[in-house]
Amino acid sequence: MAANYAEYLDSIRNVDVSGDLEYALAVVWLHPEILPVCLISTGGCGLPVIRVPERITNRYGRSVPVVAISREAFPGNEIVTDIILPSTVERLPAGAFSGCKNLKNITIPKNIRTIKEKTFEGCGSLENVYYEGTPEEWDAIEIIHEKREIDFGTNIPGTPVREIRSERRMNIPGNEALLSANIHFRCELERSGKPGSFQIKAGGKDITDAFRTTRD
Repeated sequence: MAANYAEYLDSIRNVDVSGDLEYALAVVWLHPEILPVCLISTGGCGLPVIRVPERITNRYGRSVPVVAISREAFPGNEIVTDIILPSTVERLPAGAFSGCKNLKNITIPKNIRTIKEKTFEGCGSLENVYYEGTPEEWDAIEIIHEKREIDFGTNIPGTPVREIRSERRMNIPGNEALLSANIHFRCELERSGKPGSFQIKAGGKDITDAFRTTRD
């Protein structure tokens, strides 16, 4: 029987934030002391349950949000059984948890809009996904299972458009674990009460999106 979120919270209540996690800037810009960070490695953490914090204190003594997970952070980790992500995480790279064959439980923030190819490749033990959003928000997530390939021919006379010779959809394996996992909705992930997002302004304009270059 799958544990509901209240039971799961109770089971991980005494799990501290993993102390050996390593971070780098999630974006590249001026004033690194105020920029959000990306989890790049679990370091020497050999624990089966890894709790990623919502915020960390950086080397400048500033509290900054953890907004991303690097593609190098988890793949091939055969020890981890639980990954607890905070509500601040906005992006997961392709192959984020590939090879985590003993991963059973994971929390997913509703900021995630795409689950890329092979994100859960080899996660055959995945049982429960605790999702911060609603069923409708989960259904709106783009889960990459296939890709479209088109063979183009010559330009159609009198137009800049090229004719399509053939078209096909190809299956991309790697996210099958999500199809058999239990998805739990409206799970309130860790929140410190402080804003988890970040904002960069130049000339009075919000230019944040131009600098959301996660370390995939």
